[in-house]
Order: sequence, then C-alpha cells, then structure tokens
Amino acid sequence: MKPIFAKILEGSEITTFGTRAISQPFFSTEFHFHSACQMTYIVQGKGKRIIGDDVDSFTTDELTFIGPNLPHVWHNNLQYEDASTVSRSLALYIEPKLIIEVLGKFFKTHKIESFLNTSRRGLLYKGATKQKLKQKLKQIVSLDYGFEKTILLFEIIEIMISSEEFDYLSSAGYTHHYNPSDNNKIDRIFKFVFDNYSRDIQLDHVAALSNMSKHSFCRYFKSRTQKTFVQFVNEVRISESCRLIAENKLQITPIAYTCGFNSLSNFNKIFKSIKGITPSRYRAQLQH
Repeated sequence: MKPIFAKILEGSEITTFGTRAISQPFFSTEFHFHSACQMTYIVQGKGKRIIGDDVDSFTTDELTFIGPNLPHVWHNNLQYEDASTVSRSLALYIEPKLIIEVLGKFFKTHKIESFLNTSRRGLLYKGATKQKLKQKLKQIVSLDYGFEKTILLFEIIEIMISSEEFDYLSSAGYTHHYNPSDNNKIDRIFKFVFDNYSRDIQLDHVAALSNMSKHSFCRYFKSRTQKTFVQFVNEVRISESCRLIAENKLQITPIAYTCGFNSLSNFNKIFKSIKGITPSRYRAQLQH
C-alpha cells in the first residue's frame, strides 16, 4: 500500500498543533504519513489498522501515538460496517520540530526529543496512562485554540514522556521505502485483503488487480512493505483470529476456518510463528 504524504496542519490557524473529531460511516483514509505526530483515540469502531509494518485489529477504546513520517491507516472491514452506527475518533496532531523549538525557549528538551524518537515505532498506550490521556484528549478536542488548550497540550506531553505503559507497534528496524513514483497498486491490494481475508486469496488474482505479473507483483510488494504478500495475508488473518479469541464466542477450530485457513494444523502453525504461542495458550492467557 503506497502511503501518501499529507500536510496535516498546513493552512490551520496554529501550525504547532491541531485537533480533530471524526464521525463518519467508516474510516476511509488512504495509507499515508505526515511530518506531524498523531495521537488517535477510537471512540467507536472496529476493523484493521496498519502502523508501519504492524498489521492488527483495532476496536473501541484504543489509544495510539504515532511518530513523524510513520505510514498508517485505519480501515473498517465491510463486515463491520453498519448503517445504524458510525465510526468515531479523536485526534491530536503535533509538529515535532515546532514544539521542540517552542519548548526549547524554556528548558532543555532532550527528554521530549528522546520520546519523539521512540514514537517513530508507534505506541499503543494502556492502563492508567491510557485513561489519563483519553480524558485530556477529550478536553483538548472540545476547546477552541487558546491558553487552556495549549496548557492541555503540555499536560498530554508530560504524561506521555513520563510513562512506560505502552507497547511498541512497528518493529525496531522498520523504515519505509516509498517514493513519489509509487502509484496506488499496493493501496488497492491492502484493502482487498482486509475485505477478503476470510476467503481463498489467489496470488494470480491479486497480481492481476495491480496489472502486474505474479513475479513482478511479489518483488514490488516485498520491496515496499519488507514482507512477502503471503506473510501479510497471514498477519491479517491472525490479527482477526486474536480478536475472535478475545471475544470468546467461538471455539478455536471454527475461528481458524472463519479467518481463511484451510486446516486447523496450518492455523496453529502460523499462529505460533507470529504470536509465539498456540491459539489455545493465547486464549488461556487472556482468561487469567
């Protein structure tokens, strides 16, 4: 999926930071990146997300912080879309160079610079820190620009840089290899997999969707995403199986077939290769 460079804060009244409340039938942005850091809280919605090279499910009450120029997208699977509900999120954008420049007039900024460098992998907040950030984010989004909104920004930054209650999302060595000559081929393929992972996905068909030969497509996909197409499909399927296991409504065998695997043994093998434990062990850990 080709990420599009987005100028998030350009043209806004204040370019150091900005906020946004999103409410729409489903999340539909393209895979993109921007110079601004981004905090996102999912008020309502579920589906799949990609942050760097991390492919996983998202659901209501998730809070992430993404560092500068880290490609990302949230996507609602067709099966999750419901005309009676909407997808809602809150977002805070911070231009790192500008905020460092501002804060540097008052104190040394090595601590926040170190944090922003850490955030280039993408952070998933949890525990008490998530609860604090969630409340501050709701407050800051509700305010017009002014002194109180700026104070809230500083409070949010202080909470983040003082906490270790987060999980890294993207791998430590991840760097994206996209250039302006890229087109939308991979973007279409990602969304196709998100909407069809429960079915048999043939490589020949996917390559044809991109108007490429199978060999050319495999080479193109690997060069852009740093993983094979088969690996990506398996990650999407395993992320969905984890969501279903967490819901605890189905046994392991029907979950395997629901997520597109053609045998239980293959599902167990791939699940363990990605998650490090078997599906049954994963369920047991969630229940303790």
